[in-house]
Amino acid sequence: MATNENANITQTEQLEQWSTKAIVSLSASLVFGRERASEIAQPLLMALFSLTANDYEKALEVIVKIDDFSVKRIFLEQFKRSYILNTGSEDLSALIAKVDFSNRQMSDSYDAALLKLFNENDKNTALLSQSLRALPITAKRLALKRLSSREFDNFKKVKITTKRFEIMQKQLSSGTREPVIGTWVWILIFIVITTLAVAYIG
Repeated sequence: MATNENANITQTEQLEQWSTKAIVSLSASLVFGRERASEIAQPLLMALFSLTANDYEKALEVIVKIDDFSVKRIFLEQFKRSYILNTGSEDLSALIAKVDFSNRQMSDSYDAALLKLFNENDKNTALLSQSLRALPITAKRLALKRLSSREFDNFKKVKITTKRFEIMQKQLSSGTREPVIGTWVWILIFIVITTLAVAYIG
């Protein structure tokens, strides 16, 4: 029990030290402009996530407690993006990357990540929206807008068709070859009978 209390005290002290040093560093960098301050904020946030074992709520709580409004605002602007990069999530990272939907490769990469997250949330838009809370608000809005787009719907259909084709290929190369071949034989017989019937009627 005492060991756990000491561990908690140590983490609390470390977070307080981080907050003090971070405020000083970011305040100083603001002299060189917001862009430079934003760059400085990212590695500082990475250090915070390490201290909190990547605990989103705990790290956010530390930022919210900062009294300096200018410093707090910079940290909040960079918080979600830095969190995603720190988690190493390829899917979420794809959704915060700049994307040109007129570029087929970029749009397919984006849609693939979005589709994976959509499926992981039982194809439930409400659940997906909750899962995307780590995204910056503009990125989250774009993802939800893309989700209801005709382009994304077409992408899903292509993926489903491709998956079915892959399943059929596996069946042909596995021990289930005979039933598949039998089906094709019946199809050919039906085509022949239909052709003869048409010729007879003509």
